[in-house]
Amino acid sequence: MKGFAIRPAPQGAYPAVCHVGDVYVPLTAEGIERLRAAAHAQPAAFYPVLLEVVGVSAYMRDSVAQLWAGSDSAEQMQRLKQDLDVLPAG
Repeated sequence: MKGFAIRPAPQGAYPAVCHVGDVYVPLTAEGIERLRAAAHAQPAAFYPVLLEVVGVSAYMRDSVAQLWAGSDSAEQMQRLKQDLDVLPAG
């Protein structure tokens, strides 16, 4: 799945957003910390946390499921971990 990323949010109430294409989900500081902790645990631990934090719509839940099931899931997960690592500490 291309375009799945976590980026700093433009000025606003949330420190970051997770997006797939043009669909954005705001991330709270707590959500970011939960994702960071899960990202550095076993890979299987990251998926349910990602699903819980960003799965606010059917589209995002389906996108996370496709990410996890895809042949390039390890690469995508590594990219998300890198995105999390460069976010400022909350």
